Amino acid sequence: MGYIPFRIISALAEQEGFCAVGSCRIEKAEADFFDEWLDRGFHSSMSYMENYKEIRKDPSLLLCGAKSLISFLYSYNDERIDGDFAFKIAHYAQRKDYHYVIKSKLNNIISKLKEQYPFFEARVFTDSAPILERYWAEKCGLGRIGKSTLLINKDYGSKVFLSEIVSDFSTDYSSVSETEKMKSPCGKCRKCIDACPNGALSETLGLNAAKCISYQTIENKENIPAGLKTAEYIYGCDICTEVCPWNMKAKRTSVQDPQTKELIKLVLSKIEQNLTVDKSDFNLLKKKSPINRIKYGKFLSNIYSAGTEND
Repeated sequence: MGYIPFRIISALAEQEGFCAVGSCRIEKAEADFFDEWLDRGFHSSMSYMENYKEIRKDPSLLLCGAKSLISFLYSYNDERIDGDFAFKIAHYAQRKDYHYVIKSKLNNIISKLKEQYPFFEARVFTDSAPILERYWAEKCGLGRIGKSTLLINKDYGSKVFLSEIVSDFSTDYSSVSETEKMKSPCGKCRKCIDACPNGALSETLGLNAAKCISYQTIENKENIPAGLKTAEYIYGCDICTEVCPWNMKAKRTSVQDPQTKELIKLVLSKIEQNLTVDKSDFNLLKKKSPINRIKYGKFLSNIYSAGTEND
């Protein structure tokens, strides 16, 4: 067990392209909201959300002697490439798979820290462990959870990837005043709630996954239910983020991935012409983007649902 000045962690995060970083002491989460969400069945078929409840509430169980959680934000608020196409792919998926990109960056940070602090032990996570990522990012002072249920950062909006380092070292912890904790980033705004074509969002109940386009095109392994609107999305959804005022004024990122973007544009063009996609093109997409989350048959089903929505 030891101590690392937070300025060192922050400098390394900046070198790796993270737009914000915060820290907090690990303690048991006040996660009644999560239990209530599960009790309502709002997780739909994502039964895995019911597993590892104790770890979700206490990240110290992920590493022996864990003391600190460092939360990182990485912006994907760059140029969209699907605006001129009939079908849409979520903005975050218009680049290399963030799981691998961000995990590599976090491992680089750990390697550099170990050079100075040989006894430093840590684990990295990015949407890859039962961690309440938005809750902990909020505790680290990186933003507030909005009515969209997404973390909203005052500078970078909600188009950010979240990730964590859990460490057995202490550091300087971000200071979040009680007044700041109480502030809602949304006020009376409910644009995200009103924009969702299926009413997936509620001001008091949060997100009902079964009504969410992102859930239906990714997590639901079956066909999309008849009558559920997809708004021409065939993978993921951005409706709630696109209408959010915070994203309209958010800083843009200069980090691009032109090769993946050109591939997606090519595939979207073919889908628009034929209302289908060759398996070879799909397999290439899977290698280059987060679309590896679904199988070929599911992608075809999503295309059919989006293509017949207005028939």
